[in-house]
Amino acid sequence: MRVVFMPNDLRTIASQLFHQTLRAIDVAAVVRQNLSLEGNQLRIADESLALNEFKRIVVIALGKASVPMARAAEEALGERLTDGLVVTNAVLGAPPRRMPCVFGSHPLPNRGSVTAAETALRLLRENDAADTLVIFLISGGGSAMFEKPIDARLTLADLQAVNRVLVNCGAVIGEMNVVRRYLSAVKGGRLAAAAQHVRQVSLYISDVNADDLSTVSSGPTLASAIPRTAFEKIVARYDLRNQFPAHVAALLNELPDLPQPTATSRATHHLLLDNRRALQAMKQFAENQFNAIVEIAEDLVEGEVQATAQLHLERLAALRHRHPGRLVALLSGGEVICPVRGDGQGGRNQEFVLRAAQLLNAAHETNVVVLSAGTDGIDGHSPANGAVADAMTIQRGLNAGMNAADFLQRSDSFTFLHKLGATIITGPTGNNVRDIRLWLAN
Repeated sequence: MRVVFMPNDLRTIASQLFHQTLRAIDVAAVVRQNLSLEGNQLRIADESLALNEFKRIVVIALGKASVPMARAAEEALGERLTDGLVVTNAVLGAPPRRMPCVFGSHPLPNRGSVTAAETALRLLRENDAADTLVIFLISGGGSAMFEKPIDARLTLADLQAVNRVLVNCGAVIGEMNVVRRYLSAVKGGRLAAAAQHVRQVSLYISDVNADDLSTVSSGPTLASAIPRTAFEKIVARYDLRNQFPAHVAALLNELPDLPQPTATSRATHHLLLDNRRALQAMKQFAENQFNAIVEIAEDLVEGEVQATAQLHLERLAALRHRHPGRLVALLSGGEVICPVRGDGQGGRNQEFVLRAAQLLNAAHETNVVVLSAGTDGIDGHSPANGAVADAMTIQRGLNAGMNAADFLQRSDSFTFLHKLGATIITGPTGNNVRDIRLWLAN
């Protein structure tokens, strides 16, 4: 029997699917599934290590998911844990008991970010021996929370200015991280290089859609073959020499090359969770609970916000045409490019939803709902991590004396959507596997 869902129903379903997905990708649970002590054997993902080979076990966790990752690792290792460090921007729940927390900042580094990097480097150098096992727990957000300039002539204020330019210039995260690597003493494999004799294992909660783990938090433990020409092209593409402070721009030609990848059995890397796995979880929920026809648009990852919204709408129309009379869902993940134009409150997810609502309104699409939200609980400079809307959202705004175009012009999507009760606010989740976008339609 055909079931017709009204817009209110679709908004409820979309919100339900998002919250279920967040629960399904709980960071601590994922780490516990992949890190366990069985007698004298430590099982880490698909490898097993004999602990009688190690006198010391050190854990270094960094990024937005560092606290739940560290708690799970501490629980698994128990008294075997020798030392550790947790680099975070917020503690959700109880902090780890045996590992100190250092507070960096996001999206711009602060003094705590530099302290965190210096502490980790010192910890690694003090324990750099063949009978030491170092477990790195790496998640997105570490590029800002964990930082030390590569050159003594670069200051914290310089790095903050650089990051401010990168966040607002329109570059995608992969491009930002290439620039950050060249300016950093702990990115692009340089952190791991501080302890070349230890056995290293890196576990990742990834905030990138590519399979290249060296891009997560700018690859502190994993070098990547990024030539200087790639760095120079990004600098030229976004005119960074003219946007960076003058003395920083003058240093760009003097920066040392990045470490190159080397094959070694003393360092292994394991992906535990990423955006693709989050989308697969949402797909299963939509299919099993609502008998929906679900398509994951793996190619719609990054792009200019307006054009990406339009591409989604076209893809949704094709999906509906192929499955008339069925509830259909189009999923995608990643991060749209959304330059800041004004001083309002908002973020890329809320702007995507508001621009999508404009498109739905113009097309008179009544039984379509769009949701976009960050899995980390944060969307730009706003209290929300996303929003859910439909074609009538624009008219509701007009009825309340608000013109969506005016709010978009000053990057104030949060104010518009929040006044209509359309925002999603979870607070920081302790996770970070990028954004999830969901379109639902009859």
